[in-house]
Amino acid sequence: MRKKIYITSTLKSEWNRTFNSLLCNKLEKIGITCHLPQRDTKQDGTDLDKFSQNIEGIKNSDQILAVGMNESINWWLEVGYGFGSEKKIILLTNKEHSIPIMSLEMYYKILRVDNLDDMDEYIDDLVRIIRE
Repeated sequence: MRKKIYITSTLKSEWNRTFNSLLCNKLEKIGITCHLPQRDTKQDGTDLDKFSQNIEGIKNSDQILAVGMNESINWWLEVGYGFGSEKKIILLTNKEHSIPIMSLEMYYKILRVDNLDDMDEYIDDLVRIIRE
């Protein structure tokens, strides 16, 4: 089943794991289908299994939603793979977060918010960007 977005965000941070689930749930209630690796990729599989499932998740998504907080090397690899696959990359981050200059042209849109935890403040803007 084709998904509208693939959410990339580190799984090494408790904040990210909690945020990812809340964001995915909110988007899915609005009707946007998500591939959420922490839910949709078998996390107890081998590294090759996780890699293959994540690549399939990206391939089967229309866009990548990159949560720019506590990024990991895997986050960057998923963003790069998505960009190389000509997916629209949406970066969701807070206003204080530094974005490396070499990645700026990779993003279709950047949504900088005051506080990522205040989803109700920006969810309509995010949905509008996803639906463009």
